[in-house]
Amino acid sequence: MRLSFKNIFKSLMITLLLLILCEILSSTFLPFMGFTNFKIPFNVIIVLFLALRIQDDGLPIYILATQLIHSIFSNEGWAVGTIIGIIVSFMVSITKDLIQFSSAFVTIVTVQVFQIIWFLLMSSILCLKMGDFSKFGTIIINFFPESIVLSLMSPLFFNLLSRIWLKGNSIGEKGSSHVW
Repeated sequence: MRLSFKNIFKSLMITLLLLILCEILSSTFLPFMGFTNFKIPFNVIIVLFLALRIQDDGLPIYILATQLIHSIFSNEGWAVGTIIGIIVSFMVSITKDLIQFSSAFVTIVTVQVFQIIWFLLMSSILCLKMGDFSKFGTIIINFFPESIVLSLMSPLFFNLLSRIWLKGNSIGEKGSSHVW
């Protein structure tokens, strides 16, 4: 969906505020409840939503903005996250015409598949930076619980992000049926 600059700027700011809120809640409440090593990567769900639903030449800039905000709350580098986000969004753009979002289950599975790709790339780069690939399996295993939780939350987030990004515009293209 193509949006005007005014709508894009407003939607991006609201999305970044939502990301900040989610990051703050995740950073405070999860450790408070005893999940000290559990951090839900809300930036991934935002990037996947943008890649699946927004057709705009500024997508890499939106991904950069998302990763910059996420890097404030994470030790993950914004540059690596931006590069991986752009690579994954390119993969999404190639396959998104093949995906028919007819149920929440399809949304969950699609998000999980692209998260696995994201985390494989992130783990590979992290191991490359450390110069030690012996921890690759451990890093991947640590990402799976977070990715499952995020995948289960994806229909809710996609619905919310659709309202933010597509408010005032026609939701979906002609002939498409989307759960979110």
